[in-house]
Amino acid sequence: MIEEWDEVKHEVKLMVGLLSAFHDDLSAAENSGALTESQIAFVKAVRAWALETVVRLEQSMTDAIKDETAEEGKTE
Repeated sequence: MIEEWDEVKHEVKLMVGLLSAFHDDLSAAENSGALTESQIAFVKAVRAWALETVVRLEQSMTDAIKDETAEEGKTE
């Protein structure tokens, strides 16, 4: 079971990294001066979703690790 949990944590870290890079790429596109106003509005919305997803993933992982640590403490 520990191997599966380690794999989950690894995959979440990868996703956070990908979403962070995606957010940065969208920021660069937004600041390029090459987008229309409606395109900028779309990019801003997607950037916000990406950032919110990163925050939620990180918070959920932190909560799960706290729960995991608490459960381990109960069994010892």
